[in-house]
Amino acid sequence: MKPIMDALKTRLYATSALTTPLSSRIYLDEGPANASLPLVIYSAVSTVATPMFSGVTRYDMTVDFQIMYANSGTTDIWTISQAIQTALSTTMTATGFDRVSAVKINGGVPSFSNDAWSMTDTYRLTAFDI
Repeated sequence: MKPIMDALKTRLYATSALTTPLSSRIYLDEGPANASLPLVIYSAVSTVATPMFSGVTRYDMTVDFQIMYANSGTTDIWTISQAIQTALSTTMTATGFDRVSAVKINGGVPSFSNDAWSMTDTYRLTAFDI
């Protein structure tokens, strides 16, 4: 599923609405312990492969986006969430797949812990191999 995750990374870093407030603080699986806030950590939670007709396989990948913001940025967390949703609203290109589509399946609710706000949004990425 590396090509799907590569397409996702490319899309996130190509979105100025994310890179302007986050710079390069968009991490796969985990960020550094001393990373400045705000930041986003995205992780593939599960992948399901479903055989279709004519030997084509559909891949459904569930991806969580954890948004972390300093305690003073309570409303800004929603801005990042919306920027992710906008970035994923159009299909992505991944090697070996016809396209990658994303659908938000769960919107998070901000919670406060360890002097920071966090919120996790969940998306389903779907791709068909070619």
